[in-house]
Amino acid sequence: MYHYKHAKSVVEPVPIEQRYRHIRPRPQMPDFAAEVDIDLSRPLDEPVREELRQALRDFEVLFLTPQELTPEQHLKLASVFGPVAQGAYFPRKDSHPQIEVLANDARRPASVDHWHSDLTWLEEPPAGVAIQLVEIPANGGNTAWASMSKAFAALSPGLQEYLRGLRATHTWEISQWRNYLANLGEEVLLNSIRRFKPVSHPVVQKHPQSGKEILYVNETFTRNIDDVPPQESREILRFLCEWLKQPEFVHSHRWQRNGIAIWDNLATQHYALADYWPHSRVNQRVTFNAQGSRAPVANTLAEVGGLGVESRVAYGY
Repeated sequence: MYHYKHAKSVVEPVPIEQRYRHIRPRPQMPDFAAEVDIDLSRPLDEPVREELRQALRDFEVLFLTPQELTPEQHLKLASVFGPVAQGAYFPRKDSHPQIEVLANDARRPASVDHWHSDLTWLEEPPAGVAIQLVEIPANGGNTAWASMSKAFAALSPGLQEYLRGLRATHTWEISQWRNYLANLGEEVLLNSIRRFKPVSHPVVQKHPQSGKEILYVNETFTRNIDDVPPQESREILRFLCEWLKQPEFVHSHRWQRNGIAIWDNLATQHYALADYWPHSRVNQRVTFNAQGSRAPVANTLAEVGGLGVESRVAYGY
């Protein structure tokens, strides 16, 4: 029987001893955010690859042993979970345009300090992301992840049922991307408006691999709840975007240099803490689509004519 005082708890934890033979996930919270010791310098055999995919389904974000990765190894790691995807509008690594580079320092202060899932403004957002922090500040610069399955499960049954019947519109145009793209040039901004129009997604989604029900709205890209009065839309979104930030749903990860994380982009939201200016932090990231889906022909930045164009400002300014 439902009781709100119990709803944030995990009653039956993932049976790690029975389910895993080749890796041993160490969850940092009940059924969420697991550390995994693994050596990526050697090829991963299929049983290990499958258990990594299972661990991502079970724990939604994984933290792998810090180690140096070549660009090829980084791309190969992401492809364990699905075909490499097109990514967002961030600058790209010159030699490997599938790898995005987020570099922050005294000149380019951090500006992704808001809760979001990546690219929810696409018809088919990527399934996940594999990142490596190749440069970190002495202190600060954590990344926090929130579990959208935990956030949904803790809602009252009546509210869950109401939300299951709703859809919401997502668009990059209400985010800080608009200023950044305008700085890349008027044609890049216009191409983005033409190419990536607002899309509608269910407010609650059933995860195609894990079967968990997921809350799917975020404060960065969700513009409105569809087909309800504007005031109802504003208040429901405000409530949900505050609800998901509760500490029982959130893990804040302290990075080590060359630390690696893989997260499920449907089941989580994340927030990069902006507490380390004027120090440097460099994040390299590769997005991936769901297993069995097709790989895109081009990356997002290339599609709007922004590949190789240098911005005078960092994202968000």
